[in-house]
Amino acid sequence: MRDSETLRLAPTVAIRVDSGHEIGSGHVRRCMSLAAFLVANGFKPVFICREIAGAITHVIEQAGFALVLLPEKESLAFSVFRSDFATADFERMAGDAEESADTFAHQYPGVQIAWVVTDHMLIRKPWQVAFASKTNCKVLAIDGQANSAHYADVLLDPQIHENPVEKWADLLPQHCVVFAGPSCLPLSQAFESARNKATVRQGPPNKVLVCFGGTDPEDLVCRTVNASFTWVSQSTNPGIEVDVAVPASLPSLTRLEALFLNKPNFHLHVGLNDLSQLMLDASVAIGGGGIMLWERCLLGLPAIVVPLAQNQEKPIERLEAQGAVVSVKSRDGGYEFELIKALQELSQNPAALRTMSKNAFKVMSDWPKTDGWLRVMKGSKHE
Repeated sequence: MRDSETLRLAPTVAIRVDSGHEIGSGHVRRCMSLAAFLVANGFKPVFICREIAGAITHVIEQAGFALVLLPEKESLAFSVFRSDFATADFERMAGDAEESADTFAHQYPGVQIAWVVTDHMLIRKPWQVAFASKTNCKVLAIDGQANSAHYADVLLDPQIHENPVEKWADLLPQHCVVFAGPSCLPLSQAFESARNKATVRQGPPNKVLVCFGGTDPEDLVCRTVNASFTWVSQSTNPGIEVDVAVPASLPSLTRLEALFLNKPNFHLHVGLNDLSQLMLDASVAIGGGGIMLWERCLLGLPAIVVPLAQNQEKPIERLEAQGAVVSVKSRDGGYEFELIKALQELSQNPAALRTMSKNAFKVMSDWPKTDGWLRVMKGSKHE
C-alpha cells in the first residue's frame, strides 16, 4: 500500500486530517475506519497529516496505511476548543493545500488522486478549491458544522438534523450530494463485530468506562477519576469497577497512574486502539462527544456526556432529547458534583439505564448507510 506502483493499481483517495493534543484523535480514527472501508471497496487511501504535538500518525502507519507527513507549522496550528474561526483562518489553509499536493506528488510521482477526503475544522472551500485545481480530483468533505462553504462533490454530515438540505443551504455547490446522519459513516470492523454481541444494559451500573479520547481539557480525566472514587466509596454496591482508557501521550498520565495505586476496582488502559470490548463490557460510559457518541450508541451503551468543545454541544443535545445520554454541561468547579449526582441517579433508577440503552440502539438502528456515497465515488449514478 506504500509504493507508487501499488497506488496506480486502484483509484487513489487522499485523506487530509490532523490530530494532536489541542485537536484530539477522533477525526483521524474516523478516517481510519473510512480508509479501511475504502480499501475493502477497491480504493487506495493515502493519509496527508501535519506534524503536530500529540499527533497519532504512528497509529496510521501501524495500521498499514500510506502516510504523507507535512512539517509542523505554527501559523496553521488550531484548537478544537476555539469557536471563533474566521474567513481568514479558512483562507490561510489554501497554502496547506498547495503544500499537501506538492508533497504528495514528490512522494508518489505520477500517481493521480481521484478523490480527496477532508475531515478538518479549518479545511473549507479555499483549501478544497486549491487542492482540486492542482490535482484535478473530486472532493468528499466530512463536516457537521455548516459554519462555512465547502467546494465538494459529496458531503457527509454525521450529525442528526431534521432537514440537512436546509442546514447546508447556500454553503455547497449545486452538484454536491449530501448524506446525513451518523449512520452514513463507516465504523471499524471491531465495532461491526461487537454490534452483534451488544445487549440492552440492565441497571444498576456496575462497570463504568471513562474515556475522553485524545484531549483532556481542564484536567477532566483526573477530575473524573477522583469523582468516581467518591461515588464508589458512597455506593452500597461493593462490586463496581471502573475502566479508564487514555492515550499514551496524555500530559497527566504520571499523575493519573499515581491515583490508581491501591485501587483494585479501578483499571487504567493506556494507548488502546480499539475500545469496542471495553464498551461492550461497560454498563455506562463517561466521556465527550465526537465519534464516540455514535460508537457508544451502536453498542447500546448509555453515557454521561460532557461537551468538550462548542461543536459537540448540539449533537449531545439532540441525543439527550432522544433519551440516549445524560449531559453534564459544566466543566467548572461544579463538574464533580454534577457527575456524582448523575451516577447516583442512574444507580437509584435501574429502569432509566435500560431505557437509555434501548434509545441508544435506536439512534444507530439504520447503520450502516454507506451505499449512496460509495456509488458516487465509484462513478455510479446516485439514486
